[in-house]
Amino acid sequence: MLKIISIGVVLCFGFTVLGYSQGRPPARPDSGAPGRPLPSPKDGDADAESMEMRPSTSELASEDDASFTISKQVDEVNLILSVTDSKGRFVDNLTADDLNLLDNHKPPTKLNYFQARTNLPLSVILAIDVSSSVRDRLRFEQRAASVFLKHIMRKDTDEAAIIAFGSTVQEKGTGMTNDATVLDSTIRSLQAGGETAMYDAIVLAGRRLRSTKRKAIVRPVIILITDGVDTASKASLRAAEEAATRSEASIFALDANSIYETDLKGRKVLDKLTHETGGLVLSARENSDLKDAFSTIEKILRSQYAIGYAPSELEADGSFRSIDVHANKHGLMVHARNGYYAPHPVAQR
Repeated sequence: MLKIISIGVVLCFGFTVLGYSQGRPPARPDSGAPGRPLPSPKDGDADAESMEMRPSTSELASEDDASFTISKQVDEVNLILSVTDSKGRFVDNLTADDLNLLDNHKPPTKLNYFQARTNLPLSVILAIDVSSSVRDRLRFEQRAASVFLKHIMRKDTDEAAIIAFGSTVQEKGTGMTNDATVLDSTIRSLQAGGETAMYDAIVLAGRRLRSTKRKAIVRPVIILITDGVDTASKASLRAAEEAATRSEASIFALDANSIYETDLKGRKVLDKLTHETGGLVLSARENSDLKDAFSTIEKILRSQYAIGYAPSELEADGSFRSIDVHANKHGLMVHARNGYYAPHPVAQR
């Protein structure tokens, strides 16, 4: 396994900001068409040395060092993923040869690095449904969310912000912070009422994550606590999907539908949002589910692989490019985002 620089999920193409495209992300390619195993350097390979990252302006980081910077001038996709077995247990002993990857339906031209990482800095948006439909459960959800953030937040590396959505969407508190006490106070101040503008909340969360400037590359995450039924958004589901994709955030949804609800149309929406971003839907229909759901999210965020590769035929045209990753060991499921947007071409003067 290669010794690499710790990284987050980011596309580097000689630009610092990706342009905005109206293109709709295509669905994942059919699982019946896996890519070839990820290439890995071999003894005697002329490219073996170049496949270990050696950026001139970055410092190598140890496995336990999550505070670092990285500067790259190459065309590279950085992908964070997790893998579970048939029983939902996380698998952390895979190699590059155990995974097949397609970028825009083609194998990558080169693997720059592959490494398991468990300590990437986190940038978390906790988006809480405060509509009238969750009024009876809001207090319990607030307590569970506060405990989760206090437990997972590392003061030196991680940060989080709270977004509340009812009929309108508001970022509460002081924005992104690493102060768990401030976050706890913000969460406990929320009041329920109104309809549900979930799509608008995801759009705001995505924009907030993209605008956050930090020295260290982070893993962006959106955690939704909602029943998934949008009744008030100005934005569409498609716009929410695109905002999440552009922020490169994984969406984890805690399904807060009532145990008496039989028409789970909101669950289908949550399934779609999380699948396309490499996240999961976790049951929170009963109060007892919340602790387990947050515990699972924590395990996912600390049990992940980092892959950096050079995509085939990458052009600065602003188009959506699909990513499809499969494990070639039977019974394993890969959780990864389904694509990214290429940069827009540089404007001609």
